[in-house]
Amino acid sequence: MKKRMVHILLSTYNGEKYVIEQLESIFRQTYQEIKLYIRDDGSTDETVKRIRQYLAQNPEYAKK
Repeated sequence: MKKRMVHILLSTYNGEKYVIEQLESIFRQTYQEIKLYIRDDGSTDETVKRIRQYLAQNPEYAKK
């Protein structure tokens, strides 16, 4: 059986309070073939900074 890639689209806007929890939930899934796309809609809080920090601390999830 051929494995299929699951593409997840995560749109954010001023979500710094929950974005790390969302990322961790996505990456805890048992399905291994995941490609996550994150789009920020002009957040004025620290959402983008938190995402970048998370990916820097978890390079296995960052774009290769």
